[in-house]
Amino acid sequence: MPVSPYKGGKTKRHFTLSDQASAHLSAIAGEARLSRSEALERLIRATPVFEGSALLANGAWTLAIDHSDPSSSSDEL
Repeated sequence: MPVSPYKGGKTKRHFTLSDQASAHLSAIAGEARLSRSEALERLIRATPVFEGSALLANGAWTLAIDHSDPSSSSDEL
């Protein structure tokens, strides 16, 4: 097993995702040629806390584009 580049290494965690979110994570990871775990690690580390909390706020979440939904498009902006 390769040595983790992250201080303290990685620990197994358990969380749940919808099938749609799981498929989207797989697509992101596959496109980047990363494991799902590494893709999630990098997405989380690349998101500042203030930006993540602002996007996840209930009032803002309804305005977010669901990129996992093929019927939604960022072209709508």
